[in-house]
Amino acid sequence: MRILVLFIALFLASPLWAETVFIEATQDNTLYESLEGDVSNGAGDHFFVGRTAQGEKRRSLIAFKNLNAIPAGAAIKSVKLYIHLSREETPPSTINLLRVQANWGEGASDAEGNEGKGAPAQTGDATWVYRFYKNQTWTQPGGDFPEVASASMSVGGQGTHIFESNGMVADVQDWVDNPGSNFGWILIGDEMNTSAKRFDSRTNPDSAWQPLLVVEYTATGTSFDYSGVWYDPSLDGEGYLVYQTPYGWLVYYFGYSAAGEFLWLGSGLVALDQLLFGVPFELPMLIGEPGTFDMPTPASELTPWGTLTITFNSCTTGEFKLQGPDGDKTSNVSKLVGVDGSLCLEL
Repeated sequence: MRILVLFIALFLASPLWAETVFIEATQDNTLYESLEGDVSNGAGDHFFVGRTAQGEKRRSLIAFKNLNAIPAGAAIKSVKLYIHLSREETPPSTINLLRVQANWGEGASDAEGNEGKGAPAQTGDATWVYRFYKNQTWTQPGGDFPEVASASMSVGGQGTHIFESNGMVADVQDWVDNPGSNFGWILIGDEMNTSAKRFDSRTNPDSAWQPLLVVEYTATGTSFDYSGVWYDPSLDGEGYLVYQTPYGWLVYYFGYSAAGEFLWLGSGLVALDQLLFGVPFELPMLIGEPGTFDMPTPASELTPWGTLTITFNSCTTGEFKLQGPDGDKTSNVSKLVGVDGSLCLEL
């Protein structure tokens, strides 16, 4: 079984296909501290965080609800939030990014000038008191959020600042898995000292300064992943490596020829529109002169060998049938190991 163990190790050590998506904010707003909760800036060019020289608090809401570019079941690997600081008169200070626990709105309020004082709240605006002005309130004035921040960083100096953390990865992962829980984040600054800072909103006329969420994910773990090591328990020292990539299927066979010699085969890349349990599909199998792991046979030197017909009976069982110069070989296979967290469903 030494060969099988070696192939398992190589499979688990191999890189996963990663994708990166760039997502624009769907809404943002500023919570201006006020007892009445009648000040907002839903349609403004900026949002504010921190404490003003007059001792008033400013908190910002931002949400990215258009996560459809990330497939269901994807594994989130990294998350970066880019925001642009366009005005400050205070030294660097810490800003915390916390997950919002209730839905909120962005109305038509649009502050004048530098926008620091806000504008009269309009229907549907989030304010210090209201989630949706003027009929749905926060549980507590100033927003609903947990005690623990998803990310924290010291912010100072005009320009772009980037939030990145494992907590943000967990947030976006949950939003992808449970879209109904996606209410975005709230940014809260140093509210004990003068620290107010102005950032550019999603409606800022300069698109280069608008907030941007950059998410890296792997397709492995999606609901249609059969990738892994498959083998027939009755056949010692041989099996199959299945790679379901974003570009198609690749399958490798390692085992023995009819003469008892080592036989390694690789399939051509095949894209499937549909896969059903009990319905076979065929891949062309290729062979080349023996190489090494450091110097494998170049793809240009591979030649046709035969075919492999695969029939999945479930997510973990199936029939793999090789047909070539040695005749036919049918293996009743089981999935031995796959990528951590991967799932599989009939398409």
